[in-house]
Amino acid sequence: MEENFNPVAQTRANYYTPGSPVQFVCVELLKGDVSGEHAVCLTFKNISRVTLTALEIHFKCKGVDGVILCEDKFEYRDLQVKPGELFGQDDAVFITAKAITSVDVTLCNVYNGKRVVHLDGIKRVRLPAPRRLAPELQKALEARMNRTGLKYQPQVFENGWYCACGAFHPTEEDTVYCSECGCDRILLQNALNTLLQPAAPADEMEMPLNAPAAPAAPAAVEEPTRIVGAAPAAPAAPVEEPTRVVGAPVYEPKADPIQPVSEPTRVLDASVRTPLSGAAAADEGTRVIPARRPAPVRQPAPVEEDEEYEDNRDSVAEALIRWVPPITAILCAAIALCGFVYYQFVL
Repeated sequence: MEENFNPVAQTRANYYTPGSPVQFVCVELLKGDVSGEHAVCLTFKNISRVTLTALEIHFKCKGVDGVILCEDKFEYRDLQVKPGELFGQDDAVFITAKAITSVDVTLCNVYNGKRVVHLDGIKRVRLPAPRRLAPELQKALEARMNRTGLKYQPQVFENGWYCACGAFHPTEEDTVYCSECGCDRILLQNALNTLLQPAAPADEMEMPLNAPAAPAAPAAVEEPTRIVGAAPAAPAAPVEEPTRVVGAPVYEPKADPIQPVSEPTRVLDASVRTPLSGAAAADEGTRVIPARRPAPVRQPAPVEEDEEYEDNRDSVAEALIRWVPPITAILCAAIALCGFVYYQFVL
C-alpha cells in the first residue's frame, strides 16, 4: 500500500566538495501519514556543464543520543540531470521509526555516460553559517526583490557565494543567478545596500557582498549536517514608504561692496615744498599730498565727409548714357530711309 509522506524538517548542507561536478544541497525529513515513520531524502545539484547519469554516495544517520541508526551506500541510477538542475529529493535513502537529528553525506563517484569522476579522496570544506537578517530588513528585501524566503544576508567568499535564500553557490558553478530562488547576485547586492544606507554607516554598507572573504576552516568528515525544524512561512511584504520631494535651497547672490579707489601719493622734496607751504624749512617735515589725476584725453571728433560732393565726370557720363542711344537710333533710321528712297526712285 502506498503511503504519503509530509515534510517535517529541512536543513541545508554545511559543507561542500571542491572540484566536484555535483554538490550536496540539503537533507529533508519526511513523516508518513499512516505509519508515522521518518524518511530521509537528500537533494543534490549538477553544477557542471554536462549531463549527469549516475551518482554514488555514502550516508550516515544519527539519532537523538548520537547513536548511528544507519550507515550505508546509496546509488542514483538512470539519471538525466542537466546543468543547474536538482535531483534526489524524491528518493528516500533511509526509513526509520526513530527520530533523526543529523545526516552525514559523502560523495563517492559521479558518472557522465561512461565517464566517471572519483570523489572519495577530495577533502570536504566546511561552510560558514549564513547570517540571518533582521525581520524588518527581511520584509523590505522580499518586497523589493518580489520574492519570499530571503532570510539571510548575501555574502561572497573565496570558494563561492551565499544567496539571500540560504543557497550556497561554489566557485565551480560559475553563475550570478541563484538556481533555487532566481535572484541575481548583483541586483540583490544593490537592493540590500539601498536598504542599509539610511540606517548603517558607510563601512557597514559595503559588508554584504564586498567584505573580504574569510578563510574557510576545513571540517572533519565525521561532522554531520544537523536537521532543524522547517521555518514558518514568510509574512506579507510591507508597504513601501513614499518618496519625499524636498525643494532645493535658493541661494541669493550677494553684491560685492564697492571698494574705494585708493589714490597714489607723491612725496615732494624741499625745493618743491617751499613755494607750496610758504613756511620755514626748519619747522617743516616731509609732506605727503595726493597726486593729481591726469586730465582725460579727448578723442578728436571724426571728420564727416561731404555727401553733396559730386565728381564732374559723373555728370558727363550720365549725359552720354542718356542721349547716345536715341541719337544712334535716329541716324540708323535716316540711313535706312535714304537707302530705300534711292533704290525706289533713282534706280
